[in-house]
Amino acid sequence: MMIRKIQALLTVMALCAIATAAQKSGHFGAAFTDAKAVSLKDVLADVGKFSGKTIKIEGEITEVCQEKGCWLVVTDGKQEMRVKFKDYGFFVPKDASGRKVILEGIVEKKTISEDHAKHIAQESGGKQDPEKIKGPQEIVQMTAAGVEILN
Repeated sequence: MMIRKIQALLTVMALCAIATAAQKSGHFGAAFTDAKAVSLKDVLADVGKFSGKTIKIEGEITEVCQEKGCWLVVTDGKQEMRVKFKDYGFFVPKDASGRKVILEGIVEKKTISEDHAKHIAQESGGKQDPEKIKGPQEIVQMTAAGVEILN
């Protein structure tokens, strides 16, 4: 009986993963709230002003984790910010680069270890050389609860 439940659960998980991978646009994660829309430029100019507050940012996806789709990089055409997903609760299509996106979540400035920075570089599909990363890295990152990838 327990084996059948586990098999059923694994089947559902596999089908969800396939459906997410096949979906090129749409909403991922939690539904949006009435959070304030802020430009990426304004956020990066004064991270402390927005830190810990739920906000929306619009931009274009420049990179997506090529392992699972568990993070992305958003740009306004001039600046970029890394985005991870709340509680590792959802993924986006790995081929979403170049698409317009709306993100809702919390922004923070943090320091990540050299190992973590190298891990991220490895998942970026060769866009960044992990061997060139030396020492801890300071980043601005959004933890998104919801993501809307537009057509």
